[in-house]
Amino acid sequence: MFPRPEVKVPQGIMIQIVTAFATAFVYLIALFYGITDLGAIFDSTVGYFPTAAIYLQATESVPATVGLIAILFVTLLPTVISIFVTGGRMWWSLARDNALPFSSFFAKIHPRLNSPANATVLMSGIVTVLGCVYVGSTTAFQALISSFVVLSTLSYAGAILPHVLTGRRNIVPGPFYMGNALGFAVNIASLCYIGVFCVFFMFPFVLPATVESMNYTSVITCGLMTIVAAWWFIGGSRNYKGPMYSMNEAIKVKNLAKEGYIAR
Repeated sequence: MFPRPEVKVPQGIMIQIVTAFATAFVYLIALFYGITDLGAIFDSTVGYFPTAAIYLQATESVPATVGLIAILFVTLLPTVISIFVTGGRMWWSLARDNALPFSSFFAKIHPRLNSPANATVLMSGIVTVLGCVYVGSTTAFQALISSFVVLSTLSYAGAILPHVLTGRRNIVPGPFYMGNALGFAVNIASLCYIGVFCVFFMFPFVLPATVESMNYTSVITCGLMTIVAAWWFIGGSRNYKGPMYSMNEAIKVKNLAKEGYIAR
């Protein structure tokens, strides 16, 4: 039986989402039941990490609290490593297509390690610098975290909006095709949700807003988009050669797979 990545990959993503939602839902219920004094959580000396204060209330034991927090850090360690590796390869792939400054340097593959070492080291440095922001200002650090949520959400809009503007004419139907009418409605609803979500996510935390309580997510998001747009006009539009997509070839491959001439 041939593997079918066009089917199995979306199924794997959905299984991951359902599993994460179920486990997180159970965890949050247990966490909320562990709170005995909500005011003490806000006034705790470990206010920058309220989960620790909740653990302390639930267990009434410092060693148990430290042990539960250690579990969180142990599970986060492999995630940090995967972020470095994934981020480095994403930077390398963009450099390979001449989409970044100094692309020739970051597109190199280390001959002995057989990996994009230059891009991975750069990504490690960027993540380290961003982590140091927390030492200088917790407000700026929270803005960085919030901007990631907004930017990642806007990236979905960047993939959906062109299909809406072109009336979904360039979509080759796959195994999970909704149809043109329903798919178009879902695309419109997604864009509306993304727009409302991003606007609400950029609101100040409290009113009246001050320098300390201001939500700087909008500043970071607009600033990064301005930098990317400026680089595109300076050098990206002339040098970038991304993956080429041919709708005719995609239809041909789809028909061959349907007829059983190629592995699905």
